Amino acid sequence: MPRFFIDTFDSIVAIDDVGCELPDEAAVREVVRKTLADMLGAEHKGRPAAQYRAEVRDEAGRSILTASVLIVIDKAPERKAAEASEQRGS
Repeated sequence: MPRFFIDTFDSIVAIDDVGCELPDEAAVREVVRKTLADMLGAEHKGRPAAQYRAEVRDEAGRSILTASVLIVIDKAPERKAAEASEQRGS
């Protein structure tokens, strides 16, 4: 069974030097989806935006797949305008 290495990137770079044996690219995609979902679930509270990326290499070191997730959490425009107005009035 082929071995794949999944490097992950957010505020920390984690290079996979162990890898995992997976039967095919469909299985790799599923592991990458779960990895990114886990990273998103562990999102650092209080950060307004974060990007999570995974890069997959095969046994020969060739890049075969990349995936990324971007999350942006922002206040509604009306709320931002109201807060700005309050700050100007203070």
